[in-house]
Amino acid sequence: MSRQYKRDYSLAISDGVNARVIDKLRVSFQITKSLMSFPNLAQIDVYNPSQDTLSMLETKFNTIQLNAGYEGNVRLLFTGQIRNVFQRKQGPDRIVTVFAGDGEQDWQNSIFNKTFSENVTIKRIVQEIAQSFENTITGALQGLDSPADKLRGQSLSGSSKDVLDKLARDYGFAWSIQDGQLVTVPNEDVLDDRDAVLINQATGMIGSPTITELGVNVTTLLNPELLPNRAFKVEATAADVAIGGVQFRTLPRTSGTGFYKTYQVIFNGDTHANNWFSTVEGRIVNNAIQQ
Repeated sequence: MSRQYKRDYSLAISDGVNARVIDKLRVSFQITKSLMSFPNLAQIDVYNPSQDTLSMLETKFNTIQLNAGYEGNVRLLFTGQIRNVFQRKQGPDRIVTVFAGDGEQDWQNSIFNKTFSENVTIKRIVQEIAQSFENTITGALQGLDSPADKLRGQSLSGSSKDVLDKLARDYGFAWSIQDGQLVTVPNEDVLDDRDAVLINQATGMIGSPTITELGVNVTTLLNPELLPNRAFKVEATAADVAIGGVQFRTLPRTSGTGFYKTYQVIFNGDTHANNWFSTVEGRIVNNAIQQ
């Protein structure tokens, strides 16, 4: 098990030519990652930055990257482009709040227009759409080997995100941009190149998992290994229940123990406070449970 004490972080801002790294200032953050096609979002508060750092933080679409974890085990938590910046005073502190999106610039601006033959695969189409994303690389594309039989030589035209949304609905997969990479995973699968993340008391689980209609919610010490579409395994002897009318229902599980697919994970942290947690929302998926 990786060490989970002495919190550590680094925050980098880049305009493509120049870069600044923050690793001494107070920083707090809330990062939301999900398997939805909408960009993963970050709210990052930087306390008392220098004027040069402030100038880079205030430039729209500059890249911001947060690595966080524990001494000797700091991992990428978020990378994306700056969307909006606000300033406020709190006592003696000047706090700069940055809102950023993973793949933000490509998600907003990319356009695609092409006609394909009936013999092309879905993967080929997604690969070509990915080329319209100037700042996003192509990552793992799972489950896209079937022929694009529903297109029948149609033209695909419009914003790249809308074209991908339609393909995902028609062919049963989820697409998203994760840490600057376009990835796809079939709706009933999990990432096949990653082992399930183990969540129990020994690995940092806080309290008990909460059973929901669709799966489970669980909070842990900050764990960057929890990623959308990745499987995780909960080991717990007891659980809370967030299902109405429990006394009239037959629950499929009462402990929360089992395998789940990560639907959403929220990272909360503050380098000068106690907050340093991950809250993961898992969904029961047959293929995830079989791993």
